[in-house]
Amino acid sequence: MKKLLVGVLILVIFQWLGEFAAALLGINLPGQLLGMIFLLLVLSFNTSLLPWLESASSQLIRYIALLFVPVTTGAFFLAPAITGQFPKIVIILVVSTMLAQWFMGLIIKRVSNHSG
Repeated sequence: MKKLLVGVLILVIFQWLGEFAAALLGINLPGQLLGMIFLLLVLSFNTSLLPWLESASSQLIRYIALLFVPVTTGAFFLAPAITGQFPKIVIILVVSTMLAQWFMGLIIKRVSNHSG
């Protein structure tokens, strides 16, 4: 339980750091994203936080479906607005999925070439 609480606290601290940096620098970037970039940079040089974060992240992933309930409820009530934008939404989803798969393919290919 202690690892879970410390891991969540670490994630919240990095979120706050990202929010603070985005507000301070006037960057038009979500603070949560900036915080995760900070966390990535810290973990790139120091992996001592990993055991704490593994506990928290596994629990968050376990219940991630519950986090989508408000989004889907909002989409239900905003159906007329979404219907007008539906073709654009589908195109963006398809293109972004293809780009993500292509990028992950490149990463896997490079990692497998370097390890073997």
